[in-house]
Formats: sequence, C-alpha cells, structure tokens
Amino acid sequence: MTNTQKMVRLNLDLSPELNQILDELANKIGTNKGDVLRQAITLMQIMVIAKEETKKLGVTEANQLIANEIILSSKHQAKSHSLDTFMERLGPWEDERTAEEIVKDIYDSRTISNNDISL
Repeated sequence: MTNTQKMVRLNLDLSPELNQILDELANKIGTNKGDVLRQAITLMQIMVIAKEETKKLGVTEANQLIANEIILSSKHQAKSHSLDTFMERLGPWEDERTAEEIVKDIYDSRTISNNDISL
C-alpha cells in the first residue's frame, strides 16, 4: 500500500469465540487480525461475484474432486432444483470400483426366474 491511499478505521464488536478464531487464523498465516479480515473480505467478494454469475465456489482435494462447496446464503435464494437437493442430502456415489466393474457386478447379480407366470 502506498502512503497516498487513505485508510478507514473501523470498530468491530466480536464474540469471544469469533475473536479466538481470528487470533488463531492470524497466527496460522503469520499476520495480524486486520490482514485476516481484509483477506476474508476479498474471499467474500469473490463468492458474491461467483454467485452473481451463477457459478459455484468449492474446495478441491488433490485429485480435483470437490471436497466442500461454499454456499453463500442470502434472503432471496432461488428455489433449488430437486437434483441439487438430492445431491446435497445424499452426496455423490462413492465406490472404489471402476465403472466397468460396477456394471459387471450388476449383470453378474441378475437372476433368471423359471417360474411360470399366468395372468
């Protein structure tokens, strides 16, 4: 920051728990509370812009699978699609097998009935 930029001073009331979190974050990243708040505001700005562009923001694992989706709450959220609700409640399919192995297991588990059926 240059000397020509003016800073605005804010007073902020925080709960003891939130203040503790702010202290811990500042210690973890080796900075002060003001820098943590400035970085948090920047992240919030990114989230708001993403939401306005109907994009989603997430945290990925090393293998690029989304581990956490960050959802920005608002008073005027659009009604979610039923598939989104389904995925939110139940999550993605998790399996160690390949798609081919799953299909093979499904086919192998099928049985044929020799019972006579009359209507």
